[in-house]
Amino acid sequence: MFATIRRYSATTSIPQKDIEELRRLITDGFLPMIKDIEGFHAYHVFVTDKELCTVSVFETRAGGAESTRRAAEFVQKTPLPVQVGAAEVIEGETLITLEVAGAH
Repeated sequence: MFATIRRYSATTSIPQKDIEELRRLITDGFLPMIKDIEGFHAYHVFVTDKELCTVSVFETRAGGAESTRRAAEFVQKTPLPVQVGAAEVIEGETLITLEVAGAH
């Protein structure tokens, strides 16, 4: 398994209304772009006061690299409700993976 973390820093605090809009944009616009990448396992998003962070999990490094390429394309082409800089990307092979069936 291979994980990619992308951290986008916003220029200001991210208000709740913008978080909801980000949720919609990512769900409707970005998830369809990555779910068909070979070896796709999971995608998670979380927001801090001034950051949007994503975690993607794929079978291979190639899948993670393709998701990063598609994420850059999405951010470049999609008008987001908050201004963010280029993603800081951290990627690597997972050492431990634990998934609980049926847990959400």
